[in-house]
Amino acid sequence: MDDRRPPRTRPYLLTGADGSTYESASAGRFGGNRRDRIYGAPDCPVASSNIARFKAAGRVAPYVQHRVWFADEATAQAAGYRPCGSCLRAQYLVWKAGPQRGVPYPWRIRPGERTRR
Repeated sequence: MDDRRPPRTRPYLLTGADGSTYESASAGRFGGNRRDRIYGAPDCPVASSNIARFKAAGRVAPYVQHRVWFADEATAQAAGYRPCGSCLRAQYLVWKAGPQRGVPYPWRIRPGERTRR
């Protein structure tokens, strides 16, 4: 029995730096939540547990309904998303500390600012 998946025939939808979506032949390397403006790794344990909890209750997780994908971390930052505190801990701590002299700070949203639109 062959367990390999057939090749994907439709393009992936990724989010660009301006927040608009576009088609891509390759999958996004970072996932995000449009409502919370957070991005992280596709295998994030917090995101996975959120999805599993709702799936066990027979419902679709709000996280899944508002999921977006980014080609890279710089695009997620440019689109105004902040790093996940679980799977991207080092980046999250830099973000949480806020802008500091001599430390690169690529995020548009600052700690304490409202993240939901």
